Amino acid sequence: MRNELFKKIVFSILAKQTRLESRKKMLVRNNIVTVLNLHRVSPDTGSAYKAICPSFFDKIIIYLKKEFHICLFSDFEKIKAKKPKLILSFDDGYKDFIDYAVPILEKHNVRVNQNIIPYCIETGLPPVNVLLQDFIGKAPIELLKKIPLEIDTTTIDRYKLGAKASFLIKYLPEIEFISCRAKLLEFLLKYPEFLCASVMTKKDVMQLSSIHEIGAHSFEHLSMENQSEEYFLTDLKKCKNYFLENLLFDCNIYCFPNGSALAEQIILAKHYGFQNVLLVGNKYSDATSGIFNRFTFDVSSMNEVKYKSFGRRVLLANGSSALLS
Repeated sequence: MRNELFKKIVFSILAKQTRLESRKKMLVRNNIVTVLNLHRVSPDTGSAYKAICPSFFDKIIIYLKKEFHICLFSDFEKIKAKKPKLILSFDDGYKDFIDYAVPILEKHNVRVNQNIIPYCIETGLPPVNVLLQDFIGKAPIELLKKIPLEIDTTTIDRYKLGAKASFLIKYLPEIEFISCRAKLLEFLLKYPEFLCASVMTKKDVMQLSSIHEIGAHSFEHLSMENQSEEYFLTDLKKCKNYFLENLLFDCNIYCFPNGSALAEQIILAKHYGFQNVLLVGNKYSDATSGIFNRFTFDVSSMNEVKYKSFGRRVLLANGSSALLS
């Protein structure tokens, strides 16, 4: 309770209009594009994986459209705008993007980037760490104790438990990840009543691609800095081929899962024909390089939206940024 009150006070201070106006001028003057990273938009399902409520998402889009020029990776360089440029970048290809986000985006005439995972489209299953977070949020405590993963299930906070369990899975090397995923799926799929996330179909993605900008979020959502070069190169090839053969268009966006990437992997992705490479890192980027560090956009109030949409860093006069203390 105290933490929530403290957050409200801090964000109310950081979201002062005078501060935001100063940052806005600096962003425009230095031609900086801000990229916000989002995931799910849906009503509360009970999952330990937090989603943005659709009615709140509508308010967010109204605010962002007022303060920024919202664009795509493919056209931001051509745009001469008096407002800062902003790209909304969604990951994972959840079905709720179509059910809840798309109608709101259409209502406000906004186009975004959505990065999909071919493995998830083909299997019809979301990333295993997300299914696990669904389960942790909804299942009774006696079932949590049976999860085939070494986690302390005595914590009261299921959001924290879900985040911890997710972290244990998503940075594993390929062999360990595949084995762990198989065990978890065998267990989790016995309890569909506690699973709520679903993903788009090929038909969904093809229809969306005529309006929104689709990228590859790797082939099966492994953190790449812990994988071999052979695995990573195979992943790039599989992504390119999947888009051409199954979705019938070329993909020039590669989005590293969990922002996990080695410097040489970023170079390899660029050499392989992915013009835009997406990371996280919560910092601004030299957008002309085609390498974009995105700001994680986990928000629960409008003051938090105002603060985080302008980045969580001090923007310096030369256009560079430093950590905000």
